[in-house]
Amino acid sequence: MRFLIFLILFFLIEIACKAQDTIWFLSGERLITSNYTLKTEDGMLTYFKGKKEKKVGLEYVFSVHEKNGYEKVFYEPTSIENTPFSVEQMRSFIKGEFEASEHYKATGATIIGVTAGIGGIYLFPILKAPVFWSPVLPTGTSAIIGSTNICEKKIIKKFPQYTNDEYFISGYSEIVKQKRISHSIVGGVIGLAVGVASALIIKP
Repeated sequence: MRFLIFLILFFLIEIACKAQDTIWFLSGERLITSNYTLKTEDGMLTYFKGKKEKKVGLEYVFSVHEKNGYEKVFYEPTSIENTPFSVEQMRSFIKGEFEASEHYKATGATIIGVTAGIGGIYLFPILKAPVFWSPVLPTGTSAIIGSTNICEKKIIKKFPQYTNDEYFISGYSEIVKQKRISHSIVGGVIGLAVGVASALIIKP
């Protein structure tokens, strides 16, 4: 009975999604909606995310895929860091960004950030350095994490269908790097707070 209910809900959601348009942003974000306004003469896209109205320039929009199957591509081929991106290459890049946003969990970066934050509170006093230097350790850790190359073999293992698609891999790697940095920064802040709290508690 539960399976039947789940199956019915799945089909209802599927039908609802097909009855709406899909907007792809260059950031890799996908928006499925019917509540938006597109003004090409102003170069603006207005849409609602929840109850909040948002506006974005069309230069940040890759395409709008309408429910009838028609796709309007707004992206114009350009070069990023001296690398040319055609429409299809950018499509692959965005697909990689989307998959990383949806599936990659930067848990390790968070843990490392927390550890570095706590460590900074205790390390610098041991080194006879001012305690206000403590944020240096988590900040440096985030910089190192951000400069670390992503293992392409792991991406290919997870998405073997994109083995020879360097643009998908590049898009996936870009979001992974961003997630690692942001999670390590958040972890560092949490670690600093935990370190300060624990130091005050155990202080004789």
